[in-house]
Amino acid sequence: MKPLKYRLAYLLIICITVLLLSLFYRDSLCEIKIKHGVQEVAAKLACSEH
Repeated sequence: MKPLKYRLAYLLIICITVLLLSLFYRDSLCEIKIKHGVQEVAAKLACSEH
């Protein structure tokens, strides 16, 4: 079992990566889905077309 500080570091890296990707693709990103086995995480943004 890995120490808690390594798990928190991994979680922080994942959150920062998702944040940076969402900022980079913010004009075209309205929905993102991550599926792993039977679990699925979806994030939806309010998108307006100009």
